[in-house]
Amino acid sequence: MLILDWMQSKVISVPPTATLLQCRKLFKEHKINRLPVVDANTVVVGLISSSDVRSFAPSKSTGLEIIELLEIMSETKVRDVMVVDPVTITYKSTIEQAAKKMIDRHVACLPVVNDEEKLVGIITGWDVFKALLDISGAEQRGVEVGFVVPYLPGTVRELLDTLKSHGMSIISVLSSASGNNMRQVKIRFRGPDDLSQNVALEQFRDHPGLRYWAREGEFYLKSTTSMG
Repeated sequence: MLILDWMQSKVISVPPTATLLQCRKLFKEHKINRLPVVDANTVVVGLISSSDVRSFAPSKSTGLEIIELLEIMSETKVRDVMVVDPVTITYKSTIEQAAKKMIDRHVACLPVVNDEEKLVGIITGWDVFKALLDISGAEQRGVEVGFVVPYLPGTVRELLDTLKSHGMSIISVLSSASGNNMRQVKIRFRGPDDLSQNVALEQFRDHPGLRYWAREGEFYLKSTTSMG
């Protein structure tokens, strides 16, 4: 899935010369937590978060009255507090690449840039979560069934063919390697009614790779180990 389809394209940004007081106002008014910092050509040069502003105030204002604190914040520039050269991602990337970069670099958001490093959007961890939820089909009504099967050609096709032979519509299929030349497969599907879905599920009851199935509050776990 492309970042273009999930990023926030209407981005509020600030110049390096903006003050912390101005940033605090933007955070509150727009209910956001991060502001990209851009130069006159909208090239990303920094990033400032609401926590940066909050953590700055106490260290600079011990014992001062609130009026004096506000004065300090009105005089302190973003360039003095921002993260310089933040981690960014190109708009040509995918959601999966964004998620990996956030994890690898331990960041909660990524300014999205074009080929000239100019700001064109922003994507946050929440945006990635929403995209992955959409990919999984979890918000669509249906049955979820999970397997661990050999990492060999045709193993997923066999599962899908079984469902299709019983008139089921496939909502999503997710697969990941689980070691020992095996892989986990999660399939979400739906049928005309509960009865037809039950018939399809019955076909998997004795499948050696079946782990679980879940539907509208129902949950079946084929085998489990002690949780202590």
